[in-house]
Amino acid sequence: MKSNKFWLITLGCIVIISAVAAFMLRQVPMSYARIYKDGALTETVNLSVATDPYTIDIHGSSGFNILEVEHGRIRVSKADCPDGICIRQGWVSGGLVPIVCFPNRLVITFEGNEADVDAVVGLSKWSY
Repeated sequence: MKSNKFWLITLGCIVIISAVAAFMLRQVPMSYARIYKDGALTETVNLSVATDPYTIDIHGSSGFNILEVEHGRIRVSKADCPDGICIRQGWVSGGLVPIVCFPNRLVITFEGNEADVDAVVGLSKWSY
């Protein structure tokens, strides 16, 4: 009976120490949105630390875009472009696909732990 109690206490200590170590070593993913207007970087937004929602107005000679930023995501909420594809793309939280508004010459790319990739492979009917 004493032997079982010893192993239960030992196992319990290992589980507690592992849980504490996992909690302390947990890495918070950082995600950045880089906003380019007319090919020039205008702003970098850290999506990981955005606590309160806010808007960013982007104006230029080719038009305007209004961006909304929330914790971990961003979107184009208003634009004066004729097609509105950038608005219909909705909330984006990172990854490989940027938000692009061609008529207003706006590009939002994503960088950080969530968007880190080694390679992208695409196959189509035209691949040899």
